[in-house]
Amino acid sequence: MIKVDWTILLQAANFFVLMGVLHLILFRPLGKIMQGRRDEIDGNLQQAGTLKEQLSGDLAAYQEKLQQAKIEIAEERKQFRQELTTEAARMLGVANEEAAAELQAIKDRVAGEKEQALVELKSQAESLAAKIAQKVVGRAL
Repeated sequence: MIKVDWTILLQAANFFVLMGVLHLILFRPLGKIMQGRRDEIDGNLQQAGTLKEQLSGDLAAYQEKLQQAKIEIAEERKQFRQELTTEAARMLGVANEEAAAELQAIKDRVAGEKEQALVELKSQAESLAAKIAQKVVGRAL
C-alpha cells in the first residue's frame, strides 16, 4: 500500500525545482538553438527562392539572346546563300560568254579551213580532170 504523507509533498517540490533548473539550464538554451536553426533554415529557403527567381530571369534572358542569335544566323545564312547564288550566276554568265566566244572562234577557224580546203580541192579537181581527160582521149590536152 501507498502511504500518503509529507514525503510526497517533498518529492513534488523536488520535482518542480528540478524542472525549473532543467528549464533554465537545458530547455531554454535548447529552444534558442532550435529557433536559431529554424531561422537559418528559413533564411536559406528565402535566399534559395531569391536565387531561383534570379536564375529564372537570367535563363529567360539567355534564351532570348540565344533565340536572337539563331535569327541573326539564319538571316546571315540566307544573305550568304543569295550572294553565293548571285556570284554563281555571274560566274556562269562569264563562262557562257567565254564558251560562246571560243565556239565562235572555232567556227570561224573551221570556216576558214573549209574555204582553204575548197580552194585546194578545186585546184586539184582541175588538174585531175585534165589528167582524166588526157587518159580518156589518149593524148595531151
